[in-house]
Amino acid sequence: MLMFRLERLDPLLDAINILVRFGENGNIECCPSMFSIIVPHHYLELNVAFQMMPQFFNHFFSNNTHSSKILLQPLLITLKRMKQHQITSLSLFVLKLLHRLVLKFSSPRNELPLIRKFGMMCATKEDMGNIDFGTFVSIDSQRFRRIVTECRDYFVRVTPTHSHVRFSNEIKEFIFCKEGGECIIGGVGKGAVTEFLIPIYPTHIFYNISFQAERVWLFKSSDNRGTFIVAPVGLFAQFVIYFPLG
Repeated sequence: MLMFRLERLDPLLDAINILVRFGENGNIECCPSMFSIIVPHHYLELNVAFQMMPQFFNHFFSNNTHSSKILLQPLLITLKRMKQHQITSLSLFVLKLLHRLVLKFSSPRNELPLIRKFGMMCATKEDMGNIDFGTFVSIDSQRFRRIVTECRDYFVRVTPTHSHVRFSNEIKEFIFCKEGGECIIGGVGKGAVTEFLIPIYPTHIFYNISFQAERVWLFKSSDNRGTFIVAPVGLFAQFVIYFPLG
């Protein structure tokens, strides 16, 4: 059994509210260092995840790895109803042998806890790649939303240099300068040019995720065949979008 407790469910509720618009099924993945909800979209070749570190929780117990598939909409509806009744203390139990996710809600009025059970299905662990932290670009969320809104395409080409970064496609081009504080660039030396693609479709997913974070960080994968968009939510959680063929 794996067990996690939250005294505030709002960050989790906000995250699931975004993920459910990307896909109806999510993978619950647990390991000793992280609890993740991953929504794969095999047609678009995108994986979107909300990753929570142990410090995100008030209590975290996961002594091995586990992956199960679950319907997200019933989970979202339950969390919304509990919030409406001002019940925000939540314990999650992953019962591996029974293929169940059990939620226990504790009322601030010292009433009996409410128990809700959700069936889970066997799932293959989704590939979220490995980030190469050596080269990266970061822009604030407002600039990222502008790119998503105005580029209106599946992909944007990102070309960082030592002094600036260019986001471009056939429709639009944006250039942000490092010296003016418009962007952060790491791992690109003078005279060096690197390039990779990021997806921005479906637009609403990228747009809504940007409201949860102050900055968005862009990385390549360690095998140089994929790209990552990382949007930190506070210190101990983050949205991660992995595009394997970037």
